[in-house]
Amino acid sequence: MSRVIDVAGREFRHTVMTKAFLVAVVILPAVMSLMIFILPGLLTAPIKPLDGRLVVLDPSGRVVESVRSEFDAERLEAERAAKRAQLDAILSSVIPAGFRDTIESRLDKLDSVPLPVVTVEHVRDPEQLASLKVETREGEYLGIAYILEEVLGTDAGANQFELYISPGLTRKHADVLKDSLARAVVRARTLEAGLDLARTRALLARPTVVTTTLTEEGGEAQDNEAARIFVPFAFMMLLWMSTMMTGNYLLTTTIEEKSNKVIEVLLSAVSPMELMTGKILGQCMVGVLILAMYGTLGVLAAQQFEVAHLVPAEKLGYLVGYFLMAYFMVGATMAAIGSAVNELREAQAFVGPATMVFMLPFFAWFFISDNPNSTFATVLSFIPPITPFVMILRVTSAEPVPLWQLLATSVVGIAGVVGMVWMAARVFRVGVLMYGKPPTPRELMRWMRYR
Repeated sequence: MSRVIDVAGREFRHTVMTKAFLVAVVILPAVMSLMIFILPGLLTAPIKPLDGRLVVLDPSGRVVESVRSEFDAERLEAERAAKRAQLDAILSSVIPAGFRDTIESRLDKLDSVPLPVVTVEHVRDPEQLASLKVETREGEYLGIAYILEEVLGTDAGANQFELYISPGLTRKHADVLKDSLARAVVRARTLEAGLDLARTRALLARPTVVTTTLTEEGGEAQDNEAARIFVPFAFMMLLWMSTMMTGNYLLTTTIEEKSNKVIEVLLSAVSPMELMTGKILGQCMVGVLILAMYGTLGVLAAQQFEVAHLVPAEKLGYLVGYFLMAYFMVGATMAAIGSAVNELREAQAFVGPATMVFMLPFFAWFFISDNPNSTFATVLSFIPPITPFVMILRVTSAEPVPLWQLLATSVVGIAGVVGMVWMAARVFRVGVLMYGKPPTPRELMRWMRYR
């Protein structure tokens, strides 16, 4: 056992002391952590208000007053206050308490955004369009809205108008002009039809649906779409990244030691089984370090952006357990491949198909997290190579997984680990001292039957 520990320690040190590892696991997370604390300040940088003159070229004069109303300061303030009151009411009745504080802080920042200050000038003569364009290019006007009276009708083909904007106008300010002018046309239409715009909008507004899940324990829980879909994906992504990165390290070191004849020196002191076990355990410690680094980064990001409540702490235990299960499957596969080939180029023929198998949960993550207890998700849970990746999606979803399935898939997963390690040991024992032409899949199967 002491020799296995020595090999594991050597494997760990040989990996973590490389420049590539320091960049991928230490420097990169450190830079990302720094960005997490800097990015919110950059996103909340003061926004320059839209301020200037807008020309409305309206020959009929039937739209310009609606445009002036759209940019009226008192109306904009009243509309913002009404929307905030409506959103506050929705927050108190629909949004979960943990998520409510995050949204309220975002709304407070939106309330601090200055309202546009736009002076609307009316021009009736279309012949002035050319001179107005020259003045707009020179920055005299924010833009020119050329609106014909046909836009007020019901003809779908005439449902458009032209907007010429200044070259110095930002994209956000251009969007403000476009949205405000479009609303002004709608306002003019409703006024000419004798309708009350606010009442019409209220009648057409879709009601908010409050979705509450009745739990099996007799309680109630409000549904959260973001937590139900994206949190499982984040857990699976972290699990897959840490296991595959570590598996690739194991593959690379095995091939390097074999090609440099170092492995022959090691085999003079330990048996092939001890060598493979030590290498897998050493890289397992590397994987735990990667998981801890990027997991901590994810928790910091969740806290910084005030969404930590979407990362259930009780699920972190599942992450560690399924990481160990997934790693030993991936590690056994990579150790076997590394021992059977002589260089990295030859390994690609085996690594490609193996990686595709481990990536199957990526292609089905949405369907699994959306319906974790479906027949499709349940069947995939009992396929050992992908059991841990499918189960991390299921256990971090909103719908609880039956206890019997948790236990059964754990047994199947552990059996899969034992079986894959056993097969890898058979291949490693023969392939570690084999040189020359890489083996075919049939030859690998024959190596597994050697006694």
